[in-house]
Amino acid sequence: MKTAWNVTSNMKVVYDISVLGCGHYQPTARTGVFRVVENIARGLAASKECDLTFCSSLSLEALNQTIDYLKSTDWGEDIPFLSTGRSKDLHKELSKIVTIINKEEPVSLLMKISRRVLLYGIRLIEANFSPLSRKALLGKDIFHSPYFALPEESKNVNRLKRVLTVYDLIPILYSQFFELNSKGFYEILNSLTPRDWVICISQATKNDLCNYRTDLDAGRVFLTQLAASELFYRCEDFSEIASVRKKYQIPDSPYILSLSTLEPRKNIAHTIRCFAKTVQQENLKDLHLVLVGTKGWDYNEIFEEISKYEDIKKRIIITGYVADEDLAALYSGALAFVYPSFYEGFGLPPLEAMQCGVPVITSNTSSLPEVVGDAGITVAPTDADALCHSMLEIYNKPSLREAMSLKSIDRAKQFSWEKCTQETFAAYKTALSE
Repeated sequence: MKTAWNVTSNMKVVYDISVLGCGHYQPTARTGVFRVVENIARGLAASKECDLTFCSSLSLEALNQTIDYLKSTDWGEDIPFLSTGRSKDLHKELSKIVTIINKEEPVSLLMKISRRVLLYGIRLIEANFSPLSRKALLGKDIFHSPYFALPEESKNVNRLKRVLTVYDLIPILYSQFFELNSKGFYEILNSLTPRDWVICISQATKNDLCNYRTDLDAGRVFLTQLAASELFYRCEDFSEIASVRKKYQIPDSPYILSLSTLEPRKNIAHTIRCFAKTVQQENLKDLHLVLVGTKGWDYNEIFEEISKYEDIKKRIIITGYVADEDLAALYSGALAFVYPSFYEGFGLPPLEAMQCGVPVITSNTSSLPEVVGDAGITVAPTDADALCHSMLEIYNKPSLREAMSLKSIDRAKQFSWEKCTQETFAAYKTALSE
């Protein structure tokens, strides 16, 4: 029988922040997962409920990137880091050797072969030298990997409870929407044993995981819903909105906004078709569609779709990357936010839009109804008539826009990073009560 976790000392938590190191050196890796890991890391660091230690189990390179990331923050540098000096020094010394080798221009075939062999040997050493040791985990209570596979070194450590965060099962359930080789994703899920514990970011993801991994006890899988950043708020400064419009070449007229990576899963071509159908059939002269996001994979379909509408294609604006500080004004200036994604583990953009007080139209699939509740309009991602009707209704009815705006703001208040952190602690305590 399980009892409530009740000890006088704080729980000793090891939190793997490899994702933050990767994102620190590769800005394109600062995706939704990066934001999640960073916000939970900050929440754990600020809490008095645990003795927190950070680590990076991914690689020697990621370890040093992660340490550099912490040095760049005003909150994380003082948190203990689980690493031996040997790991840090080894990567630095190997990096120096690589730099020296690459500076020398081989003048013979033998030298070229020798350099390749030496570089291969160095990469092999790095790949097989873990920055995490089993000994370092002794005496700890929780090891939490918020993204990557649970490391072998964390297995069978006395009293240590292992926790893995699972965001979605896209590579398994919707492989047609997954760009990369799914081998790495299977490695993450296969690192889970029935004795481990799981955190899912939505009930939909929990259901998908439990249906796929029938060996897992649903009672060991917890729900911790995400939150929108404080960057997203209802901007009522019309001069700021006008300035952002000008910056991204958006005319001073009503626009429907969509924000996502330009890739098939986001169903953007469908959004374009429905927008075009609506403005053409209803003869709407002033409505624009603004697509925010960087190019993902297989994005050509999106541009091919735009090219079909010669008479209105100038009213479809693709901004590319938008700076964080401009997003609140861009959201707030929109007539509505449209997000007919086929599948989301959580779906932060609709929540960000709601926090800015924007009416939301999204899909009735996966986790999206959990996020928008009754504050938004949900339609099947393949139902063109429903999406067209919803866009037109919001365009024509100011009273509906205002009502949805107020409901959006109220709905967004139900989500916070503080709540997410507390739900994470609740999962830890349940694991420790076993």
